[in-house]
Parts: sequence; structure tokens; C-alpha cells
Amino acid sequence: MNAPPLTDTREAQAERAADFMARHPEGSTLAEIDAAADLGSPTKVLSAMRRELGYGIARGPDRWVMCARGGRRRRVHTYVLIHRPAKAEQLSLSL
Repeated sequence: MNAPPLTDTREAQAERAADFMARHPEGSTLAEIDAAADLGSPTKVLSAMRRELGYGIARGPDRWVMCARGGRRRRVHTYVLIHRPAKAEQLSLSL
């Protein structure tokens, strides 16, 4: 019997991407983030991290990588995690 597929929330994807980016403070390419965190669409996840989820992400230094056939190099952008969203503080209940 097959189990139904698990739903992967945007928050879970963002957490995996942030964990990977925190381990690589020198900058990570979209391909590296996608391969490590299994995001499906890394551009959508990074956009949601910035705009909706409160992560601080900046553009890092560009990096030169070899093209698929190895004859040429191209410049790719890297991304750096600046901060994670601030967690809401639980106020004490004085009854």
C-alpha cells in the first residue's frame, strides 16, 4: 500500500535553504541551494523568504562557473543569509 505524498510547506523549504546558506557564509548559488535543500523552485523560495517570511537575504559576490560542456565559463550570482526572522516572544500570563 502506498502512502500519500507529504506536503512540503514553504516554511519548511525556507528553513532548509536557510540552514544550507548559514553553513556557507561565503555565498551560495541557486543551483547549490536547490541541490542541497530540494526546493523545486529556488527562486520562488528565496523570494518568499525575503518578502513573506522575514529572512534577510543579500546578494553575495559573483562566482565564475564552467558551462555544461566545459568550454566556457559564466558568471553566476550568489546569495548570503543575513538574518533569520525574529521569533515572537511569549509573554507571561500573570493570573
